[in-house]
Amino acid sequence: MGNTLPIRLGLIGAGGISNEHIKAALKLSERAVLQAICDVNEQAAAEKAKTYGIRNVYRDYKELLASPDVDAVIITVPNFLHAQVSVDSLRAGKHVLCEKPMVTKAEEADAIIRARDESGKQFMVALNNRFRQAAQWLHERIQSGAFGEVYYAKTGWVRRRGIPAWGAWFFDRERSGGGPLIDLGVHMLDVTLWLLGNPNPVAVTGKTYAKFGPRHQGEWPGTSFAPDAAYTVEDFASAFIQLENDATVLLETSWASHIEEERAYVEFLGTEGGVRWEWNIAGNRQEVKWFRNEHGVPADVTLHFDDQSERVALLDHFLTSIAENTPPLCTAEQGLTIAKVLEAIYASSDQGRQVRIEW
Repeated sequence: MGNTLPIRLGLIGAGGISNEHIKAALKLSERAVLQAICDVNEQAAAEKAKTYGIRNVYRDYKELLASPDVDAVIITVPNFLHAQVSVDSLRAGKHVLCEKPMVTKAEEADAIIRARDESGKQFMVALNNRFRQAAQWLHERIQSGAFGEVYYAKTGWVRRRGIPAWGAWFFDRERSGGGPLIDLGVHMLDVTLWLLGNPNPVAVTGKTYAKFGPRHQGEWPGTSFAPDAAYTVEDFASAFIQLENDATVLLETSWASHIEEERAYVEFLGTEGGVRWEWNIAGNRQEVKWFRNEHGVPADVTLHFDDQSERVALLDHFLTSIAENTPPLCTAEQGLTIAKVLEAIYASSDQGRQVRIEW
């Protein structure tokens, strides 16, 4: 199977997040074509296929993988299925773009890495926040030394009210792997480590809380919940993470908490300057504030980014990695790093102690 243009994409999973990938593909119609879609709810897949002009519909993803008309797949199934579907897709000779989190257990990552290496296909984790304009701007300046030695970071994604659809797999730990830590925290931890140059985390102290979900509070406005549904994940988590380069990261994330409004942010302290990057989730408006001194006096800069296309940039990068046979920006090895940290946070909370991470 050659890497013909446009690259023929198959969607495995027809849930809500698949819409974002479909919209991105439609904006890159000269580079990619939506060839197939699959979901155990075949009606949902068929409706989405009709809406977006997707050619083939499947109920069994292995039938989609058997098609010679699909070059690459985008995996948007529930978290606990990511590892197996990724491995099966790579072994079937497909390139893979997998939604976050890559795995729910760190031990699952080895099979993905092995299948990728044996197949010679590209594997990328869909960590879209690296592709935001502000993130790209920050990465360039941090790596060029504009902030000096960056020794501390604070990052988070916190919601006032936003527990996902009640009765769904999101708050079943066996299927989701966790609550906001693995849903939202994965984004913030990833983009923070990437901006810092991907140093290995070596120790974690974390704590998780479930203060809203068990009382059937904190759901998305306008949604309902199943009163008998078991809530087995957290709705708030925080962690202190030590890195191998002696820098530290403070992480917080929530689905529900008594705060003013939902926000996502990254802050860095460096020897030559500091920076705060924050975005308004509803409007996707981003602000970066750069704090520094010139000639002994404060010389602060504020930048604004209207960023509506990071998922398009992510898919475009994935398609390029296929066409040019080059490693993608978000690798399986980095997905493993995130999985190790998340596991360590949950273990630290359960055990009430610091947890070391071995490499």
